[in-house]
Amino acid sequence: MNKTASAQGLRIAFYCNLMGWPKRSSGGVRQWALTMANALVERGLAVDMLCEAPASRFVDEPLLDPRVGRVILGRGLFARFRLDAYVRRHPGVRVVAALNHYNIGAARLKQRFGPRVHVMLTQRENLSADASWLSWHKYAKAERGVRRHFSRADAVVSVSEGLTRDLRDNFGVDPARLHTIYNPAYRARFVADAALPVDHPWLASKDRPVVIAAGRLHHVKGFDTLLDAFAQLRTSVDARLLILGEGKERQNLEAQVQSLGLSDAVQLPGRVGSLAPWMARADLFVLSSRREGLPAVLIEALAMGMTVVAARCPSGPDEILEEGRWGQLVPVGDVQALATAMAQALEQPAPDRDALRARAASFSLERALEQYLHLWQQPPSA
Repeated sequence: MNKTASAQGLRIAFYCNLMGWPKRSSGGVRQWALTMANALVERGLAVDMLCEAPASRFVDEPLLDPRVGRVILGRGLFARFRLDAYVRRHPGVRVVAALNHYNIGAARLKQRFGPRVHVMLTQRENLSADASWLSWHKYAKAERGVRRHFSRADAVVSVSEGLTRDLRDNFGVDPARLHTIYNPAYRARFVADAALPVDHPWLASKDRPVVIAAGRLHHVKGFDTLLDAFAQLRTSVDARLLILGEGKERQNLEAQVQSLGLSDAVQLPGRVGSLAPWMARADLFVLSSRREGLPAVLIEALAMGMTVVAARCPSGPDEILEEGRWGQLVPVGDVQALATAMAQALEQPAPDRDALRARAASFSLERALEQYLHLWQQPPSA
């Protein structure tokens, strides 16, 4: 009997921020929750999405399978009362939370209901790396929250081995509760999207190499480092750079482009639909982040068979690239090393695209589902 068959009868509830309300949004969490919920309901399991978003935005979510239940919790005390009522209606429900606010709420739910609910917390950020940019009181609050609440969960899942080590070694999370399950970043639909058209002149008729990067325009993504490195690269290679994404650092990055004299070689097109067709037409993907959990965008680049260069940030790139086997790793924030790696990557022969795609496929949905189902089949602890 396979794990899906033996899991029939379970109810899975995703407790996370699907709609970016209030200011606790994460595109990666949204993609993970939608992918997992849709896959589980397709396999015949009962699945609900618990959300604090405004009802109209949540109910109309077009990418969520209509068979997935939509439970509007509201906000504040109303959210707690409705969450408790939900557990009373569904004793034994498997609640899986993502991001700090929801992890703490789910841990408190376990404290209130004990064996009547199975609680899984998921960790997607390297908390120790956060110490370098969070104010001391915000970091101290986050640290207290982890130490106090994670011990209550039935299971704690992190999306990379680096995060698992961080929780175990620096925050005292019980190793018996800790599990590593990579995000299901490889999707066949994403690979198929490579055939979609791209309306950008630099990719339509290429007369020089195009470097691509993608993510929130935020300090942690290290795009300022990438721009400095790209300016150095341009002294020897006539290349172009596209940074896809949106965020609060746009104005600063555009000013940096101007000051470096790169206006004719760098563009920030903003958000795009699927990254696949952009990646399929570019020559090099660069991840310049200062910190990550498990960067799905790097896996997506491998799925497109791209040559990649990545900063060895905590956590994930070294695991995805297996210490440089599938792409170059450079120190975080090292402008010269990044410029040199980009130049080498653009000069080297085309990679074995089939091998890169096979590596990306190891981060598949099927593999992640099997691991999650195994944990959900364990009885709730007291």
